[in-house]
Amino acid sequence: MNENKRRFLSIWLWVALTGLLLFIILVLAIRLPQVLSLDRGLIRLLDPLRSAPLTAWFVWLTDFGATKALTWLLTASVLFLLIRKRLIAPIVLLAAFFSERQLNELLKMWVQRDRPDFPHLVYAGGYSFPSGHAMNAMTVYGLLIVLIAPLIPVKWLKIIWIAACLMMIALIGFSRPFLRVHYFTDILAGYSMGGVVVALSAMMIILIDQRHRSR
Repeated sequence: MNENKRRFLSIWLWVALTGLLLFIILVLAIRLPQVLSLDRGLIRLLDPLRSAPLTAWFVWLTDFGATKALTWLLTASVLFLLIRKRLIAPIVLLAAFFSERQLNELLKMWVQRDRPDFPHLVYAGGYSFPSGHAMNAMTVYGLLIVLIAPLIPVKWLKIIWIAACLMMIALIGFSRPFLRVHYFTDILAGYSMGGVVVALSAMMIILIDQRHRSR
């Protein structure tokens, strides 16, 4: 394995460990009354921003972090990667997404945190921690940066692609507390575990590529 691959493997390993550590810290922190009070206060702090037009926009936007919308995005991404003759990347992308969905459900059942008791502005069922939309967004849009950005030859298009994916991660995450269906700590937990999935997926691609080249 060359030095560049070793360096990237090391970086992604640290990303995975950092995400896992942050998640564990959040699991412990949300049990504290002070953290719950802060979480509730942050949701109330957004009340002046909840105009009808902005709420409607976030109701529309938040669906881009839902499984149904992401299925279409994943399908298009897989087709693009296959056209570019990337055979491993589509498999890793799909495996990461479906594994992340199962992991999110398991984590929610483990933590069993109720959703905010404010009136919800969009339907949301089940437990609250970690946010499925935030975890979806970090996993899918994060992997689209990792897998597709290197294939974009024009620098300014690559920058736009990366910026658009990062913006979707941020806005989808923000939409959930804005719509009163998640606490901000739910979002951070979703981001952290989504980051773990992205990091492990990137490491897998590096190791598979190295094994293929060594044959």
